Amino acid sequence: MKKLFVFSLLMALCLSLGAQEDAVRLFTENPDRAANNMHSYEFDPIVDTKAPKGFKPFYISHYGRHGSRYEQNSTFARAALEGFAYLDSLNLLTDAGKALYSDVNAVVEAHKGMEGSLTPRGAREHKLLAQRMYERFTPVFKDKDRMEINSFSSTNFRCIVSMCNFTNSLTVKCPDHDFSFTSAERFMSYINPSLSVRRPGEAPRERPAMPAGFRPPTASAAPRAFTPATGTPGYDFKRFLTPLFKDYDAALAALGNPESFVRAIYTAGGLCQVIDFLGVDIYRKYFTPQELVYFWASGNDNIYRMWGGSVENGDVIRYAIRPLLQDFIDKADAAIKPGSHRAADLRFGHDTSLLPLFALMGVDDPQHRIMPYQQAHNMGWYSFFQIGMAANCQMIFYRNKKGEVLTKVLYNEKEVLIPDVQPVSGPYYRWTDLKAHFLEQIKKAEEPWTRAQM
Repeated sequence: MKKLFVFSLLMALCLSLGAQEDAVRLFTENPDRAANNMHSYEFDPIVDTKAPKGFKPFYISHYGRHGSRYEQNSTFARAALEGFAYLDSLNLLTDAGKALYSDVNAVVEAHKGMEGSLTPRGAREHKLLAQRMYERFTPVFKDKDRMEINSFSSTNFRCIVSMCNFTNSLTVKCPDHDFSFTSAERFMSYINPSLSVRRPGEAPRERPAMPAGFRPPTASAAPRAFTPATGTPGYDFKRFLTPLFKDYDAALAALGNPESFVRAIYTAGGLCQVIDFLGVDIYRKYFTPQELVYFWASGNDNIYRMWGGSVENGDVIRYAIRPLLQDFIDKADAAIKPGSHRAADLRFGHDTSLLPLFALMGVDDPQHRIMPYQQAHNMGWYSFFQIGMAANCQMIFYRNKKGEVLTKVLYNEKEVLIPDVQPVSGPYYRWTDLKAHFLEQIKKAEEPWTRAQM
């Protein structure tokens, strides 16, 4: 038994080291991937599996995350800016340190007044997505009996602007189509359902009472005074910091634990790609791939915990996202009916809905696994591929002259196989089989909550 335990431990260690090496390789190829779900959309050339003989695409159902955006606030690099300002006042910054200080400040300044909004890169991502959709599935948009394209967006402005860029790109190709646009709270129940769902039997969470006279801080509040941090860093930052300081020991004594200082720089570095017009590149200039892995791993795992099919939280998010998958089913059934004029249903929302949707489908992990969340980065689950900016789900529907309907599912435009469903060939499934499977997944997600009420 002891030998078995040791062997298992060694195997786990080997897998962990292998995954770490894989992450280093991926960040060496493209350091921007270390930004996790803030990573801009990556597209690789795709070759479609040929559809079975006689089948042609006639309808598309789509959900897309908004494109690359600004960070939600402009305080993300406060620890870095305060640290730099303090060290500069002590005359401890080298030219390299001053250059990095300037780069971080430029990223912050670019965010002011734009927090949470779509960036020009985000607009381009959706324009290109629409162009590729048209070029890959042209017959859908050439059918004179199907001229309706309906678009539904989250009420968030970056999603609405993403919708505008996507559909404007389509109107260039389909100027005669009838486009409709909807964004309202009523539709948020499936476009962006709340993930704050209590597990069966879990007591309601009470929000702690605020102290008497408490007022939340405002953006106009005066900057806080810099206070050196204490404690031991979780990583050896000497290689990163030495070129920045004239006197490393004096700078470290002034900073204390440099972890929050370096992490704030890492956060600013991840945003350079979404505001590429700025021409600032912090990751490639200052970080090694190994250092990026250190900061990336915990964020990667937490994304899987919160929105993926993790052991710890997967049952909650699969239950919460049922309305979105049901909407795919309902709209597809309506489009398949004789007399329908619908060519496409387009939805624009958030990563907090899209990754749960893939979890309910069973494809949020390339190997169809369900893992404890802290194993995600060691098991090859990478948020920068799974749920980057402009990530998307597309269901493409095909029909032959007999009226038989096949469907394939695309995850970020790539064909995927649905576990536990037998395809007709390649990634093509009978819609009746796929629909039955999805309804069964919805039922399974409901069962723990239903049993708890009995």
